[in-house]
Amino acid sequence: MTQKPKKAKSLIDYKINLKIKIASLWTALMFLYIYADYFRLMTPNKLEKMMNLQTPLGTTTPELLVIFSVILIIPALMIFLSIFLKPQLNKWLNILISFLYAIISLLIIVTSIGNEWQMFFVIFNIIELIILVLIIYLVWNWPRHNP
Repeated sequence: MTQKPKKAKSLIDYKINLKIKIASLWTALMFLYIYADYFRLMTPNKLEKMMNLQTPLGTTTPELLVIFSVILIIPALMIFLSIFLKPQLNKWLNILISFLYAIISLLIIVTSIGNEWQMFFVIFNIIELIILVLIIYLVWNWPRHNP
């Protein structure tokens, strides 16, 4: 007597709301920013430069720290805003912010290539760039209601 082999039940693939996808991408981006900056502390002379109040943009000033803070606050807020904003504003804000941050990533990639101690940073920025392009792609193709 032979038994029929049991069929494996297929897994349910839930449809994920676009706002949740976008917020998840911003969350991933924030983790990349944090870890890239953390690993960058382990490069030669980085801690000494920090102790001497030197940044890639010059001497540390209160104004420069505010600028750096805003640069990190914006994508952190985008996690929240991507879920709670109305679709039209959400779409254009995500496109604008993603585009600006993509430019920053490209500039970092261009200025870091050739420095072996910065290659990990280039890799982080390439992945960040991919995420930003994916955000732009997803919101550009935001589904519309059929009349």
